[in-house]
Amino acid sequence: MKKQLYIISLLAGSIALASCMDGDWDVPEGIPYGNNDLVAGTTVTVAELQSNYSSVISGDKSTEITGDLWLRCVVNGNDLGSNIYKQISVQDETGGIIIGINATELGAFMPVGQKLLVNLKGLYIGGYGNQAQIGSLYNGGIGRMELSEWERHVRLIMDSMPEATDFGSMKVDTLDFDPNKTMAQQAGRVVKLRGVTISRDGTPTIAPDDGSVSLVSYSVNRTISGGNAGSRCVLRTSPYANFCGVVIPNEPVDLYGIATYYRGTWQILSRTESDLAWTKSYMKN
Repeated sequence: MKKQLYIISLLAGSIALASCMDGDWDVPEGIPYGNNDLVAGTTVTVAELQSNYSSVISGDKSTEITGDLWLRCVVNGNDLGSNIYKQISVQDETGGIIIGINATELGAFMPVGQKLLVNLKGLYIGGYGNQAQIGSLYNGGIGRMELSEWERHVRLIMDSMPEATDFGSMKVDTLDFDPNKTMAQQAGRVVKLRGVTISRDGTPTIAPDDGSVSLVSYSVNRTISGGNAGSRCVLRTSPYANFCGVVIPNEPVDLYGIATYYRGTWQILSRTESDLAWTKSYMKN
């Protein structure tokens, strides 16, 4: 939030400064984040990436992307609700993928719906729990890249820029969750689970930090059943999430979130409280 206020103040200050200058002084062009000099070459889709590196992803290995490849994508999940940690989720018309970045407050610069141009050359792609992820080499597998590296490889594209037309009709769509789809078809996308029951396991709040429920990687996994959840599906929430104290209803509910996949188990990551359809703050995507 502090970073968001800083950006707003910075932009407001720039506008005010420009109004006081004569025609010989211009406000510098560009966005104060990322690499404004990037110009796309050969574009690759998320589906093509996952297909080209399928053996690396399924084997939980990683490899450097050496070709001059570029990804045009849209942010569909970030850390605004403090449930997604040091990563963003992006998608194009063909699928979704996780990008690991060793930084927080990423949502201040990359809100849901933000268009990104990513230079993939020099980054790594691999599998984490058999799900595709872009990042850096870490202990022979895939890990998070440093923020400085990410900022060299990304350019923010605004709708007012000519390059925005290259993204076509790309937008953040909500898909009905289907546990029978493959990881490549559904992971990294925003999904809706209809009429599902979320386990309470002795305490009604989603992610209490009081020892009442077991923590896995310091997140609480709640079993999701019924509706269109299928088997081996959990709601994964951090005790640090802004909505960790929300009470789970006894009756079936609708639920939204980023579908992630870890070794045969679907994990639904709600982004903010608005993804919990039973809360008063719910707003449909």
